[in-house]
Amino acid sequence: MLGNLTDKEANELITMFSENVRSNMFARNIVESQLFPVTHYIGVACYILYDQSFQYNILKEIAKKISPEDIGRRSKCLASPLNQQAFYSLAMLYLHGRAQVINDNNYLKKKGDTSIKVEPDEKKGETKFVLDFWSRLSPNYLNSGTLVTEKKKLQVLDNKYINYLKDQMIPITEKKKDIIKLLKQTIAHLSIFNFLFQAECRAGIFEHGPYYLENISEPLVFKEFQYLYTDTEMFGIDFAGIRPHKITNLSPVPNIIFGMTLKDMKKLNFNDWGTLFADPSDFTSKITSIGIWTKELIHPKDVRYPYNLGTLKPLTPDILNELSKFAKNATKELYIEFAKWNFIEKLMLGTGLYANSLNALCSSYVGLEDKFNWTWTLDYAQNKPFKTDLLNSDKIKIYIDKLERFPYGAHPFLKRMSRGVKFRKEDPSYYIIQD
Repeated sequence: MLGNLTDKEANELITMFSENVRSNMFARNIVESQLFPVTHYIGVACYILYDQSFQYNILKEIAKKISPEDIGRRSKCLASPLNQQAFYSLAMLYLHGRAQVINDNNYLKKKGDTSIKVEPDEKKGETKFVLDFWSRLSPNYLNSGTLVTEKKKLQVLDNKYINYLKDQMIPITEKKKDIIKLLKQTIAHLSIFNFLFQAECRAGIFEHGPYYLENISEPLVFKEFQYLYTDTEMFGIDFAGIRPHKITNLSPVPNIIFGMTLKDMKKLNFNDWGTLFADPSDFTSKITSIGIWTKELIHPKDVRYPYNLGTLKPLTPDILNELSKFAKNATKELYIEFAKWNFIEKLMLGTGLYANSLNALCSSYVGLEDKFNWTWTLDYAQNKPFKTDLLNSDKIKIYIDKLERFPYGAHPFLKRMSRGVKFRKEDPSYYIIQD
């Protein structure tokens, strides 16, 4: 039965994941502008996911209709709504929220509150369920069959799928060098747009590889941009409740996938958030061929592995000019709009992206996206009653006010990530199951 883990099994998962998250966190630079309170809204979302059992209650309903193993397999394709970034975040954000609550409870207990139960039995059961659900996703998604990326490779596509794309790629000759310059500009414009559209988080961008085409020794990597603004529903979900910002300049396609074969690369490393660390970092001069595709927005409940993963449509390089124009104009629109928003509006936009988006996409895999309400963040920002009984708005205010006391809204439990190896081995950053 899903969630039937022993304390030992749960603790092993928590310990492994704590170290993996720490490794990934310290391997990247964190950049936060003054526009969105990123660290603060992540902390609020994590509280909601764990403390109000928001994630558990949704996953419990999803698990009645589909196994996490099947979700993992259905995601083994280009431009999948769920990918390793999503699966990794499912566990990370929940455990992050759990660690915040346990840290709070330990503090209250030390202050003399004897009524505090650091981790009630009910919450232990919920945590084991979420851990078990998560532990069945990536092994059925990653080619390595592991929980996290192995040897810094993020490979999810099978050879047949890869070689199908080979004839759709364009060799880059001296006469076609101008395509690379335009590709570089387009990726830069899309990255800036995506960063702003997603309230300064990286959701929507996913890089994976390396793969190898038949009879070609040069590695192939993919860079995907999802959720480009077309003012239409995606996967049956009305994202207006999650992302209320409107854009008048629409994207010509709902997503774009770039495939690139590369020569003479010293390093191609990927992490579990789908980020490529390359040497040289600007590898545009190393591109030997490119492929450009968009993918139909097939509803996830209709996806079946391996024979119905959605149709890929090859595109010509002409699409690059259209995408650059869209991204530049949309970015200007967003800056003007967001500059008018108040603090709570910005904070709740980010909170919804972290607390809603992943759960909404998971629910769409079984056609349950309309069973749950996703507009509560907008309702909170506008001081309206919630349309869901899964969440308590008074508690959300408590989270916001509590985190506001700390620099950048960063919960003090995060200091646990910086402890030495000996301390972390005895007491993992995300806390083992508490007595």
